[in-house]
Amino acid sequence: MVANILAGPLKELAPLIAEKVKTGGKLALSGLLQEQAQEVSDFYSQWFDMDPVCHKEDWSRLSGIRK
Repeated sequence: MVANILAGPLKELAPLIAEKVKTGGKLALSGLLQEQAQEVSDFYSQWFDMDPVCHKEDWSRLSGIRK
């Protein structure tokens, strides 16, 4: 699953996104500002084993594997 949307909608859609990704499936989220990334990563860790946050300038990418 790949999503490039803002932090608010990513958190709102998290249960639906998690439901659509099978166990062992990969997740990539982008479109996040650096200061939002850790909070969103922590939220998604309910369903995914999250990788360390990747930053480039003010933007971040999150990735993980479905538990």
